[in-house]
Amino acid sequence: MKVVKTVLIKVYEPNKEKRELLNRTLSLYAEVLKFYLEVIRKAGIYRVVSLSKKQALTFLESITILTKAHPNPQFPIEEKIKTPVQTNIRRSAINKAYGMVKSYVSNLKNWYKEGKELGHNKPSYPDPKNFSLTYYATDVELQDIFLRDGKEFHFVRLKVLSESGDYRKRNYPVKVYRRLFELMDNGYVPKNTATLIRRDKDFYLAVTLEKTVKRKKKPQKPKTVINVDLNISRNLACIGIFEIDWKREDSKLKKVKFINGELLRLVRKRDYLLQQVRIKQRLTGRSSTREDNKRLWKKINNLNRDIALKTAREIAKITKKYEDAIVVFEKLKGLRGEKKKKSRELNRKLSYWLRKKIVDRVQEISIEEGFNVDFVYPNWTSKKCSLCGTKGERFSPSGSTALFKCPGCGYTVNADVNAVFNQHFLYLSHLLNAGGRRESVVSPETSLKSSRKRTQSKGSLKSNSYVCV
Repeated sequence: MKVVKTVLIKVYEPNKEKRELLNRTLSLYAEVLKFYLEVIRKAGIYRVVSLSKKQALTFLESITILTKAHPNPQFPIEEKIKTPVQTNIRRSAINKAYGMVKSYVSNLKNWYKEGKELGHNKPSYPDPKNFSLTYYATDVELQDIFLRDGKEFHFVRLKVLSESGDYRKRNYPVKVYRRLFELMDNGYVPKNTATLIRRDKDFYLAVTLEKTVKRKKKPQKPKTVINVDLNISRNLACIGIFEIDWKREDSKLKKVKFINGELLRLVRKRDYLLQQVRIKQRLTGRSSTREDNKRLWKKINNLNRDIALKTAREIAKITKKYEDAIVVFEKLKGLRGEKKKKSRELNRKLSYWLRKKIVDRVQEISIEEGFNVDFVYPNWTSKKCSLCGTKGERFSPSGSTALFKCPGCGYTVNADVNAVFNQHFLYLSHLLNAGGRRESVVSPETSLKSSRKRTQSKGSLKSNSYVCV
């Protein structure tokens, strides 16, 4: 299996002429991309998507390019775009358009399957606003950036469109970051392709590196199960570490760990910036637009990305300490809360995005580090008592919802810990009674752990407590 990493390299202060060449090239690429998106719509979306990537490239070129084999193309590109289109730009646009339309069809299928019933917005046909041009091996030279000669700046050669309409390779200075060489030292091999990206007034090159790894098979009988409950607002994650005893068909709680501390400072900083956005929108008295608070939103997005990556790294760090461990998350696909105030709706969307980002990042790390990730549907895991199965309520003397109390047995525990226990009981029942299948083996109202004896009064479990199903 191949693991792919991308490193962004900034094009360092190109002069006015070189900047115009890059802008002109990207503008032409945007025009070609929109042309092929329209061609796919007219030729038949499902007809094109049913083809492989290589077949789609051949088909779309045959109906748009004048050749001896196809003297009368159905949608000649020369009629729409007067500037000569180089092969690299045309094929990059075709591959991008094919990928965007295939994603659109997949999203549309999922919407009809479950999104429509959940009230999600119907996916719209691709209409890109940002453009990134992929350079293939014949049109880019990257050899200089891989030299470890101690120089601060290196040069790449890119084929760009001149004002006269011809294509020439020009040198562009770039600043190479240490991250590129760290990946190469870890066995990643750079591909001889690059993607040109424009962000505001700056240009970047995305360099792709690949590494072949042997993915570890998911164990049928894992020694350790690490259940993770992502909270985001209070504790970024509550982690329960359980050791499975397959002879006794039970599990031993080894540790409960919270991820908070320094990372929560980033969360509070993000929440402060969100409050500033709300205040500014309230003072203006109008609905927000794309350009409003652009600087603040950029900081918020960067903080969210940083929080997700660091949380995923902490989860992976804990997992690597245990042999044959499997990380279990709640499967939150299709989750959508009730419509409330806009501020709460925004918080919910950011929370869902952050959870997905953490899970995706842990899955990426698992491929490299050799552990496995699995999911379990969170049926009543946060509402049910992990001791007797009665529906309980959250409370706290301070007014937050940090604790869980059962009205049936009086069991009181941290709400996140209670959710982790319930999640583990549910996953363990799958392992023991369903052979790892996804079918539920118990009804949501049934206690998965009604027979477990309480090992400590009202609060938490001892480290040597056992969980049986």
